[in-house]
This record gives sequence, structure tokens and C-alpha cells, in this order.
Amino acid sequence: MININKSNYEFYKGIFKVIWEIQAKYSNMDSNADFSPLNVLESLEKQSGSLARKGLKEGLRDSLTWIKEFPIDLRTELDKNLISKKIPSINILTSQINNVPNKVLEKGKIKDLNEYYLIKEVLDDVEYEISGSQRAKLNKIFVEFELNYKEKNTS
Repeated sequence: MININKSNYEFYKGIFKVIWEIQAKYSNMDSNADFSPLNVLESLEKQSGSLARKGLKEGLRDSLTWIKEFPIDLRTELDKNLISKKIPSINILTSQINNVPNKVLEKGKIKDLNEYYLIKEVLDDVEYEISGSQRAKLNKIFVEFELNYKEKNTS
């Protein structure tokens, strides 16, 4: 799982910037538009460093999840851009996210909201490569987390 703090914030922001530029290209969007994730992130930075770190973590997690939807030529371009900037490759970056379902299955529980949202994405993606029994176990763990989380926060 990616851990963003004050000392590595700029590094991860650089990764996010490279990914966003390719995402914008893939989506035929202006990467510098007012509503772009980078402009939103800079707005959060002005409000609170903590809020910006949380926003970057969520945005980066979402971006890394979406990379699998890119056509091969854009994934290749992204990988080249990352490596040219001395940033880890797509495979290394996404492995931090892709191992979460297996870790949750091994532990038998979701430890926090970050894992919860990652598992939600896995369960919502019917093409995600897990077996039917793993999907069923993840769904049970997911529902248990939701119920326990709801109970803790409604008391």
C-alpha cells in the first residue's frame, strides 16, 4: 500500500502528474483544465497539507487502478515517461495495489478504509482476475467490514 507523507509527497505527486497527463490524453481532456486532478490537488495543498496527502493517495490509487484500461500504446508511453523520470515502472507501482486482495484474503479482514475501497473496486470489476471462491470470500469480508464500520461510527 502506498504511504504518502511530508517527505515523499513531491515524489508521489510527480508520479501522479505523469499518470494524469497520459489519462487526460486517453480521455481527450485538457490536462491543465481548472477541474483537473492536479489543479484540485494544488487547491487542497493551499487548504491543508494533510488533506492534500489524503487526496493524492486516493487520486494515485484510482489512477493506478485505471491504468489497466489504457490501450497498450498508452501504457507503453506511460511506462517510458515514468522510467525516463527515474520513477518506478507501472508494474512496480500497480503491484502495491494488486497485492491488496491477496493480503485481505490471507488476513481474513479489511484493516482500513483504503483497503475497503480497493476491495470495493475489485468486487465491482467483474473482469478482475480472481476465482469465484476468492470473490465470495472477499465479498463476505467486505460486508463484515461495512457492518462493523457502520456500528463503530453510529455509536
